[in-house]
Amino acid sequence: MPHAQPVDRAAARERVLADKDTVIKRYAEEESLASIARAYGVLDAWLTNQFITWGVPLRTHAQAMALWRQHRAADTESTLRR
Repeated sequence: MPHAQPVDRAAARERVLADKDTVIKRYAEEESLASIARAYGVLDAWLTNQFITWGVPLRTHAQAMALWRQHRAADTESTLRR
């Protein structure tokens, strides 16, 4: 079954294209590009290129890291309250 993976990847890309509005909304609501890519089974680089094609403004590395630290701090606080 050597051709199964490209077919699956193509299907995953089609799901992203079909869910364009949801994908963009998830990113706008501060979900990471990597997380969205994992959820759909596509490569980060492909999703990055898709966002560029769609005209979605990408976060800078500094913005992405700030969000990551913010979410990590919130996760730690909720764990410590238990």
